[in-house]
Amino acid sequence: MSAASSTALAGSAGRQSLAAGVLCGLAVALIWSSWSVATRFAVTTTLGPHDVTFLRFGVSALLLWPILARKGLGLAQIGVVRLLAMVLGAGVPFMMLGSVGMRFAPASHVATLMIGTMPIWVALLSGVLFGEKFSRQQLGGMAVVLAGVLCIGGYALLANRAAGEWRGDLLFLLAGLCFASFTIAQRRSGISPWHATALVNVCSAVLFAPIYFFWFTPNIFTAPPAAVGFQVIAQGILVAILGMYFYTEAVRRLSASRAAIFGALAPALAALIGVLFLKEIPAALTMAGIALVMGGVALVVTGARAKPR
Repeated sequence: MSAASSTALAGSAGRQSLAAGVLCGLAVALIWSSWSVATRFAVTTTLGPHDVTFLRFGVSALLLWPILARKGLGLAQIGVVRLLAMVLGAGVPFMMLGSVGMRFAPASHVATLMIGTMPIWVALLSGVLFGEKFSRQQLGGMAVVLAGVLCIGGYALLANRAAGEWRGDLLFLLAGLCFASFTIAQRRSGISPWHATALVNVCSAVLFAPIYFFWFTPNIFTAPPAAVGFQVIAQGILVAILGMYFYTEAVRRLSASRAAIFGALAPALAALIGVLFLKEIPAALTMAGIALVMGGVALVVTGARAKPR
């Protein structure tokens, strides 16, 4: 085979990989925005944060344990620190922070402050841990994101303080930081998307199941079966399995920072879905904050960056 043919094949494979990564990213944005609305509905009706957390990891663990049994923990390859960052970053702490926050703040807030700011957390962690430098465009994008967060948080503190939305907003930011740590650890672990998905979900289920049954009051046995069944599909299959797989696949094909841009689509999608199904109409200042966060994230992840030191 000639050098020209090899180059053409490599270019075609690269374009196909890029297209697949973009499709995975779009799927992630749709799944995450739908998840924020579904979880908001659950924790404000018949189920609690501990219930949706158990359903998310319990159901997915039943389906994914054969993968982990075949692949193993991969401790020698991943390392203890990265393993903990992955399991804790995308596991029970992340889910509990997000679902508890949804008791206070609407779906548009979780999509903006937790999902939308993940790329910012990824960039900041990369700078602190690995010496990544930022361009002026990226720094400007971070400032725009901060302005958007202040718009949303300012409205929660000043105009809607009685509802306690600021509590949910704070928890969403912490949850975004948790998932950003998973993003970086998974990217550097070198394991496959399915292995990472199985690792997080099975380990989380093993750790949380005893706590759920002995510490909390399970509501899955008293809630309407239709509500539980809906959350089984939304939490245990769509988000825990498909969402995690598409996200890790997008990270593998596009890099962590480029994959994270699709999270910027989630706030607008979640706000739209929330209006349609939850009748949650964001205030004007909140909508301005959502637009600022989305624009700032786009600036950060598309800005030219220097190589890590």
